[in-house]
Amino acid sequence: MKRSLFLILFLAICACKQQTQEVKSKQAEQSTQPEAVIATPIQKNDPIAIDSKFGNRLSKKELRSIFTRRRQNQLGISNPVYQGYSYKDESGEYFLVLTDHRKGINEEKDTVYDNIYAVNVVKRNNQFKKRSTIQDEIDGDWETSIGFWNQYSEISDLDNDGLVDLVLVYGTTGQDMYKDGKVKILVYHNNKRVSVKHQNSDIKGGKSTKINTNFYRLPAQIQKAVQEKMKLMVKNGHASFSKGWEKKMADKEVRIE
Repeated sequence: MKRSLFLILFLAICACKQQTQEVKSKQAEQSTQPEAVIATPIQKNDPIAIDSKFGNRLSKKELRSIFTRRRQNQLGISNPVYQGYSYKDESGEYFLVLTDHRKGINEEKDTVYDNIYAVNVVKRNNQFKKRSTIQDEIDGDWETSIGFWNQYSEISDLDNDGLVDLVLVYGTTGQDMYKDGKVKILVYHNNKRVSVKHQNSDIKGGKSTKINTNFYRLPAQIQKAVQEKMKLMVKNGHASFSKGWEKKMADKEVRIE
């Protein structure tokens, strides 16, 4: 009888220990999983950060005065102009104009856009000449809207060489908002343009980041500034990069999946 009671007590203690270990294991798993981030919708009217030493955001009146209908036609602008910037450095005087095309209103009463167009122009002898353009549109099969992400863009001299560097970011939303949209980072430095393209995804193996080889030839200050913006996108729930992406960029990898 005593042996039976001892055996029952021994089995009960073992079962309690196993349950305790299982609880601790589950708690450890939960603690290692990142907390879900609720992304705040990006506002199209957010301003681009611009160093006031070099330029400023244009008012609506200035936009109408400088970019008349005739000038817009000359620059290939067909969408409504909603934002513009003017800046100068040692190389000249420049303007950046942002436009988009409204697709409509979705079920959540949000305004959605199906294409964007931006033009960077240089002004010489009162003549405006295209320096660079950005044109993109949604993939109608799975993307819902596209727009410039001004909160991550910047107009400043990032490497302190006396010339303005332009970082322009835009992205899309998909059926699951930012979780399956894309992100594109464009960097303009010394008349060259390099890009970082990223596809968000919740599907295993679906994330993909493509980095232009020339990105790693940019000054270290510019590379660091771009990576800080990428970290902020993750923090804000607007991007989700593959595990170890920072180390892989430190190793100068051009494709991260």
